[in-house]
Amino acid sequence: MEVSIARPNILVVDDNPANLKLLLHILSEKSYKVRVAPGGQLALNACNSNPPDLILLDINMPEMNGHEVCQRLKASEKTRDIPVIFISALDDTNNIVNAFTVGGIDYITKPFKRLEVLARIENQLRIRELKMQLIEQNKLLQEHLDSRRKAEVELRLLLATTQAISRKNNVPSVLQAVLRLVGITIQWDYGEAWLPTEDNNILECSQNWYSSHASFWDFKKQNRTVTLASNLGLPGKIFVSKKPEWVEKILNSGDLPILGEEIGNASLASAFGVPIILNERVLAILVFYKKGSVPINLHTINLVTAVATQLSPLIYHKQTEEILRITQERYHSIVENAVEGIYQTTPCGRYLSANLALAKIYGYESPEELINSSQNVEEQLYVNSNRRREFIEEMNSNHAVRGFESQVYRRDGTIIWISENARSVCDSKEKLLYYEGTVSDITERKLAQKQTEKLLLNILPKPIAERLQQKQQVIADSFSDVSVLFADLVGFTNFASTKTPTELVEILNQIFIEFDLLSNRHGLEKIKTIGDAYMVVGGLPIPRADHASSIAKIALDMQSFIARFNTQINEKFSLRIGINIGPVVAGVIGLTKFSYDLWGDTVNVASRMESSGIPGQTQVTAAVYERLKEQFLFQERGTISIKGKGEMMTYLLIGQK
Repeated sequence: MEVSIARPNILVVDDNPANLKLLLHILSEKSYKVRVAPGGQLALNACNSNPPDLILLDINMPEMNGHEVCQRLKASEKTRDIPVIFISALDDTNNIVNAFTVGGIDYITKPFKRLEVLARIENQLRIRELKMQLIEQNKLLQEHLDSRRKAEVELRLLLATTQAISRKNNVPSVLQAVLRLVGITIQWDYGEAWLPTEDNNILECSQNWYSSHASFWDFKKQNRTVTLASNLGLPGKIFVSKKPEWVEKILNSGDLPILGEEIGNASLASAFGVPIILNERVLAILVFYKKGSVPINLHTINLVTAVATQLSPLIYHKQTEEILRITQERYHSIVENAVEGIYQTTPCGRYLSANLALAKIYGYESPEELINSSQNVEEQLYVNSNRRREFIEEMNSNHAVRGFESQVYRRDGTIIWISENARSVCDSKEKLLYYEGTVSDITERKLAQKQTEKLLLNILPKPIAERLQQKQQVIADSFSDVSVLFADLVGFTNFASTKTPTELVEILNQIFIEFDLLSNRHGLEKIKTIGDAYMVVGGLPIPRADHASSIAKIALDMQSFIARFNTQINEKFSLRIGINIGPVVAGVIGLTKFSYDLWGDTVNVASRMESSGIPGQTQVTAAVYERLKEQFLFQERGTISIKGKGEMMTYLLIGQK
């Protein structure tokens, strides 16, 4: 049997047709998709073919009881995570303990109550949903952390490479530094560089090399005497294709025939190489070897390719001392300002250079792709094109920006938040040459700030929440004239003793939601609820002249709502309300679970007005009566004794004139 109703999917297992029919009816009313099974084996078959979101399981059934069914479900990897609620007429302790022992998450005794069944089901479905969300979030977080670790390794390598080569004054020393840094980072055993001759017909092994152990000296000594034609061996293949190459098992490959014996003696099993290219010209080839057999690793290739991309202009520009000086200054400046993404742009918005971290922030595979695709950052990058103009204006004024936050488009069209630190670079005559700086992806921080703001607005008034976010140490204000209202549900304690917790909270929630809506409608500030009592204030945190009349109006509306609500649910609640006006002190208290609260004699008297009031009536002080007697109808109650104040004249608010 199956009812075509939207998910969640619930399987009811019971050999009693009447119970099945009743549960089917109850659950279908709540739009659950319900399946039923009159026996244990049928239930197991149903779970294996189409696992439900939750199972209601009877214990006493022929052939296979509920305990055995639950044990089999928990023993299967496919069904072990399905929550099982036992529902049985057996209410002795042993049966209940056995139900939880075999894997049940709840136990409902027959005869059951409809609201209890629905509440427990909804609770367990919510727990399952949160658990699944947590698992998915943990998975995404782990992926993010892994990606971040890889990015950090790459960034550290690029920065270390930049720093190392900026101190070198010739190509061989640059290659020596790069081979060592890359070899240590990727943890391969041996690295060397091959350079083409001027006519590009022969490849020669550079004198610079890296080794993790002295045992590779013989292998290096042999390589020094070898030259390769531009299409021979692994270096020659890379020189021709201008692409990285990977050899998982060297002895089974024809890419290194000349060095086969030496490679075998050195116990090297895998190799890969990456070309250093500039303007379609191969300047050098980096080749690395490892003892163990290693399958192709794209991350390693991309990492070394990034280094090669960064290295290529340096090898080219090291040919003259003047270009060497300019290159050293530029890279030294970039390293000093590096945070994550690194760039240089012309004043009109074209990239002169960028690092791989910046390319990845913007969704590109390489810096070259970013540079070639971005012709004008003002039009292509910034969501609000005015931000680029504001960036330039601040640069013109201060020659630098710090923490300049903007929304930008990534390559795929998605929008992220970035923070820029940049400075102007000028020549000796103070003529602007370009801007250079760093970029950080702050999207996650912005999302966290948004969630924090939303949470604060749920517990604090907006002006107070804004002050708290500005890290104001002490938030306390005096207000000379505000209205304070306390309302208490009379008879709710007796009502609570006859209701389940779910019914109790549901009724109280309906009442307080309506009070919240009335507070918003009248422009008042809810302060808190204490049990079945409600506190609201007018005239703060933003002072207003009509706060007293607004408090009186909400009191009348609250009394009217309770009367209507009693008719709807056939109850006899009454509301006792007290109101006072005067000065108060308001502020935020607490280190954890802080709250916005009021203090002062005005608050105490308002509370006494409520506690000494009449059920179904709103009692106010003489100050309230004098303020509002021209707008509202009052009835003099007379003088009553108020704790801590003595005899006070009070009035009952009847209605609005």
